[in-house]
Amino acid sequence: MTFFRPIGAALMLLLWTTPSAAAAPADDAFVAWARTHAITLPACSSILSGGNYASIAETIGGARVLALGEPAHGAHEPLAFRNCLFRHLVEEQGFTAIAIESGLHESRRLHDYAAGGPGDLRDLARTGLTWGFWRYPENIELLEWIRAYNLDPAHRRKIAFYGVDMSGGDADGTWARARITLDEGIAFLARTAPVGSEDVRKDIAPLLSRFSASAYRALSAGDRRTLHGAITRLIGFFDTNRAALIAASSPADYGWARQNVVAAQQLQTLFDVSDVPDPDGRLLPGDYRADAARDAAMAANTLWALDREGSGGRILLFAHNGHVMNARSRGGIWAVYRKPPAAMGVHLRRALGRDLSIIGGSSPARGDDTGAPGTIDSALGKVGLGNFLLDIRRPSGGPKAWLSRDQSISVNTTTENLIVPTQAFDFLVFFDRLTPSEKGP
Repeated sequence: MTFFRPIGAALMLLLWTTPSAAAAPADDAFVAWARTHAITLPACSSILSGGNYASIAETIGGARVLALGEPAHGAHEPLAFRNCLFRHLVEEQGFTAIAIESGLHESRRLHDYAAGGPGDLRDLARTGLTWGFWRYPENIELLEWIRAYNLDPAHRRKIAFYGVDMSGGDADGTWARARITLDEGIAFLARTAPVGSEDVRKDIAPLLSRFSASAYRALSAGDRRTLHGAITRLIGFFDTNRAALIAASSPADYGWARQNVVAAQQLQTLFDVSDVPDPDGRLLPGDYRADAARDAAMAANTLWALDREGSGGRILLFAHNGHVMNARSRGGIWAVYRKPPAAMGVHLRRALGRDLSIIGGSSPARGDDTGAPGTIDSALGKVGLGNFLLDIRRPSGGPKAWLSRDQSISVNTTTENLIVPTQAFDFLVFFDRLTPSEKGP
């Protein structure tokens, strides 16, 4: 999981890998241009306080999916900005959902809670948010606000919450809980079509205990083909019997159950291309295939969520820069890869075109006010306007040339990506400092 590196320890250690990009100093013409085109972010530390984001929303435009990237996981400033912006997008721009970089299967319980369902949010979040994201109070605040909004009878259109990452994930990369996707789909069929689905459920039952990254590596090629066929037949049963399954449950239950089996299919694709992890946690040349599989799955899950929202749906998609960018992972720790894998944003741009807008997040690389020399972060730090948004879609002259060549952008304060900014992002949002989120219990 190459983008999951909590920021707290990184900020304390002040780690930085010197950029290997064409590390020329920031072009003065670009800095001057940015200074005259930047839109200062309104102060808003909490979703409850709100803020006037009208000028930012007007600049961003009317795309159905607005992808917002964060430069590092676990920093307060990007999370707070996400929350404040989302509130404005819902109340003033007609946004209907938020989707985040967290497990799809696990997010169902939070989706239901946000819609007014039962449960204690902090308990639900511990299992409903993956990669430790339940620890960040900004995520709890977001879900509480969505629930309160939905319970207000004055709001006829309710707001949805989705996780769009692969399911069953864990910090050590073993995907030990991967079978939850199949268990959910099988349990749904056992309830709604106990007789008709008996054969497809029996087909897959003997292999359920082997559905994790480590156990899957021990399967024979024949068993892998058997599992692939069984998952394909499960999805086929859902599709062939759609009307009857919905009649026996609900459109929502059917949609989530089917997508869980699709999530299992995504995991098998990941397992098929994953090498044995390096014991020291280093990336290996062939690991690009696993990154590519994960980002393709995240894009597919985002499109599924958008389809669920209907023709009038609009989604704020929040994930690491390395996922939302319309680019491939190059440079930094990814320089070892044999091929640069396509990020989620590449797939979404291909599918949505102008119905996708991408905001890349930037900040000083080491928590100071300059960033590392020769980086996007350094250049934006020289603008001197605090926190701001910059539209980079239509620069000209020197700024256009600077934004149209390889530049380095900090990743988790410890390494970099090499990107062409105008290809990777439509906008940049700069935070003049990053502070660790105050983790909850």
